[in-house]
Amino acid sequence: MRWTHAPPGRTKWTGSGRFALGGNMIRAMAGAALAALTIWAAPAAAQTVSIKDATAFRGTLAAMGYTPTAMKNLDTTPEFDVTIDGFATTLRLQRCVAGKDCKYMTLVASYSDVVNAPPAWVQQMNDEFDLLRVGSNDKGQLYMFGAYVIEGLPQSELKRIFDYWAADTAEIGEEAINGGHTSE
Repeated sequence: MRWTHAPPGRTKWTGSGRFALGGNMIRAMAGAALAALTIWAAPAAAQTVSIKDATAFRGTLAAMGYTPTAMKNLDTTPEFDVTIDGFATTLRLQRCVAGKDCKYMTLVASYSDVVNAPPAWVQQMNDEFDLLRVGSNDKGQLYMFGAYVIEGLPQSELKRIFDYWAADTAEIGEEAINGGHTSE
């Protein structure tokens, strides 16, 4: 049996045991395949981080599950404390204009039980942790400091920065304990 005519977009028997596709059907299938490929290949729109508005950024952190404290110094260098994986950290937004349009953030944490750590050990920590600055504050407490440009990063990358911060905080604390540099 042979079909001599098939409506546009329908299959047509060719007589050779195969079906031929009409022009509209080919276009429709190609369009569907392209749409499926586009949907499959396109990543979900990632929510980005902005530090252009300190109050909004604080809200972003709260929405991400962190619990920032009340903001201080909103008109100059906005800062608040936030707990990152159990570690109390001060987050400051830097190079702001009247508390807006900030350029980068810093994280600072100190260890109240690591006082007057030997300078050679502090230097060793600085050598081991490339992206952090380790030192002693005016009370002699060990601290760690990191600065990060985060404007426009996906929230997942900010979370990763915080995860690395927490891991480094824990590791430096462990190094202090193992080295006998804790007072408690």
